[in-house]
Amino acid sequence: MNRAEMDRVDKLEFWISSIFRLLVVIGGVVAILTGNWIHLGFFMYVLVVTFLPSMIEKKYRFEFPSEFEVLIMLYIYASLMLGEYGGYFEIFWWWDVFLHTFLGIIIASLGFILVYVLNSEHKVNLSPFFVALFSFSIAVAFGAIWEIFEYAMDVVFGLNMQTSGLVDTMWDLIVETLSALLVSTLGYLYLKKEIHVHLFEKAERKFIERNPHLFRK
Repeated sequence: MNRAEMDRVDKLEFWISSIFRLLVVIGGVVAILTGNWIHLGFFMYVLVVTFLPSMIEKKYRFEFPSEFEVLIMLYIYASLMLGEYGGYFEIFWWWDVFLHTFLGIIIASLGFILVYVLNSEHKVNLSPFFVALFSFSIAVAFGAIWEIFEYAMDVVFGLNMQTSGLVDTMWDLIVETLSALLVSTLGYLYLKKEIHVHLFEKAERKFIERNPHLFRK
């Protein structure tokens, strides 16, 4: 990917993020005008969450590929804005399963690409099995943290993210684990040269292009 293509992707990510944050701010203003302080707190929290990827990048001095940032932003919007505020969890029975499957795939893919690139460039000598195991573990761990987040949101803001309590939590963890297992298995087979996965190759190339300082010999 040349500089012009990277700039186009960056602009797309910027506009998607800006539009989403603008919608959140508008929601906050409406909450103030209607005196709905619970919704105001919710919108403030969502706004902070949208800045988490940038905060992580700044702290650890690396850049996610913009495509991943767009996917993360879309997940936040689909989960918090459409799912919680828009009532999609009640309207569509499959919405929660879809989102948690999507989350497992995103996080497992990101974890796999990160450890695979660092492993291959810095000669850490992790076996394909342990690279795949890392991507699987980080996705499952993130899924567990997300369930804690859902519980906290229900307690603090009176939401209903854990729609059916323990049953909802267990199914969320199950679908996230299965999707993470799928990605890590594909990653393992890719490293063993048994299958060709264009997504991994493309993500690897973009991660290196975004973070050349991490891979200087």
